[in-house]
Amino acid sequence: MVQRSTAQSCGDDPTNGFVFCFFSGGGLAESSGTEGGPVDLRNEPRVGSLSGGVAVDTTLREQQLQQELVLLKQQQELQKQLLFAEFQKKHEVLTRQHEVQLQEHLKQQQELLAAKRQQELEQKRKLEQQRHEEQEKQRLEQQLLLLRNKEKGRESSGLNHSFSPKCW
Repeated sequence: MVQRSTAQSCGDDPTNGFVFCFFSGGGLAESSGTEGGPVDLRNEPRVGSLSGGVAVDTTLREQQLQQELVLLKQQQELQKQLLFAEFQKKHEVLTRQHEVQLQEHLKQQQELLAAKRQQELEQKRKLEQQRHEEQEKQRLEQQLLLLRNKEKGRESSGLNHSFSPKCW
């Protein structure tokens, strides 16, 4: 006598392509030889009476897997969008920080350039002042020399006047 069992779970064995179901209640001892083990439904005589149920279970399982796949893809897309949004935020922050650093660097460079120009201007003024002082010194020395020469000229003219025939 053959006992009828109810299927608990069915699925595909990817290693050999078999469709299998686990039965409770002992199964068919004379046809399967095992109790509660996998059954190859292609060779199982009970498949005729259960094929509609197995097909429904397989179709249902495929639908569940498809739904899970869709959900996983949606989650992945959401994570991708969140990561991209986070990347954009960090990029904007880094861009602003970089802009601030560039502005600070430019300000420092402008200050250094202004200080250098000021120093060059002061150096130029000092050189101009020294040149002007040197010119003034030369002018004063020339005037002094002229005055001395005039003085010498007066002295020598004064001697000549005393010996000149006009004075006699």
